[in-house]
Amino acid sequence: MKRVLIPILPIIITSQLFAIVGFGLQLGESIFSVEENSPINSEFVQLTNGAFNDADTYGGYIYLDMLPVVDLEVDFSGQAKTYEIQFTNNAGTMDPLDFGWASTNLYITVRKKIFGLNIPFLAKAKLFAGGGYNTHASTPLASEEMITDLLDGDIENGDVSNLAANLKDYLSDNYITSSGIHLQGGLQFKLLMLDSFLFYRHVFVKDVIPDAKGFGSLNLRLGMGF
Repeated sequence: MKRVLIPILPIIITSQLFAIVGFGLQLGESIFSVEENSPINSEFVQLTNGAFNDADTYGGYIYLDMLPVVDLEVDFSGQAKTYEIQFTNNAGTMDPLDFGWASTNLYITVRKKIFGLNIPFLAKAKLFAGGGYNTHASTPLASEEMITDLLDGDIENGDVSNLAANLKDYLSDNYITSSGIHLQGGLQFKLLMLDSFLFYRHVFVKDVIPDAKGFGSLNLRLGMGF
């Protein structure tokens, strides 16, 4: 019996505690909607950004569960979605540009257990809630100011032959940075050293989702806790 217990004793002891430190992968879906918009719509010039909505997110996380009252976690993710840009002026029509909206995101969160359950020597679960600070870098949508700059100030008659390539480079090189706050709540489940989370987060921030003051996301984490 001792020969059986001794090798698994560290695992049993570890499973009795919610992990002091954990890390792993995070997958999710951001919930938002961006309508088709026309920053320019005159007799001689039209610029249209296509609609897009909801984006898959991929990233990772790490957390510390050694503070007296709360837990501290950091997670990072990226998300992207494609949409079409169209532009027409007196000189011609730009070939439709399939472009990608994208953002990178960093979240720092303090969370607290609301309610907990456990199966001795095997598994634990807890309901938690929290909030924190976040930062983002996202691509802008095409605008009148951008197009005017790329056409050397002549938006009505400028040559559109190279506009698609130039616009793609411009949008890729001119990320918008922003920061905000967020609230989140969900469930953590731990089986021995295997760790998982399912939670909803709402982010209050401007300039990430065009013309929106925030967005929601549903997230799943899979990792290890020690």
